Amino acid sequence: MEIKATLKKPYTDEARIEFIVENNHNNGWEIKETDTELQALGYSDIEVLRNSKLSELLALKNSKLLEFSYADKVFQIDTESKLNISGKVSEIMLKTQLSQEIDNINWIAKDNTIKAFSKDEFLAFATAVAAHTEMILFKHDQLRTAVNNATSIDEVKAIEWVD
Repeated sequence: MEIKATLKKPYTDEARIEFIVENNHNNGWEIKETDTELQALGYSDIEVLRNSKLSELLALKNSKLLEFSYADKVFQIDTESKLNISGKVSEIMLKTQLSQEIDNINWIAKDNTIKAFSKDEFLAFATAVAAHTEMILFKHDQLRTAVNNATSIDEVKAIEWVD
């Protein structure tokens, strides 16, 4: 945050109230009192842009973690779906360990059609979902770090999510 406005001491109660109304109530800036002045603290232009860019990147990350294209189908991969996928992988691993038969695994795509997977195909699908999730998380972290380390408005504006 940076100092946006100051009111030097001594000041009248009326001047103090006017300063607070203008800078806090109207502009949304934080008011801080020091030994010598009242200060109105607000975000710099680069901080405002950083916050906006970080929100944009978070929204992109979240949307990319909802769906995944695989084998010419789009599958839901939200948190609950990933839990279901992990549960099915656990079942496959247990049945394999116990030498039990594993039938085709039917999984519902986003368009409500059913995709039949063999055991190996489903494990490949689950592995691809995990890799996709990891890639999205690391990409978001990389871009978030770049935004936070940017030293100019142009640098922040240049940061884009490219698939």
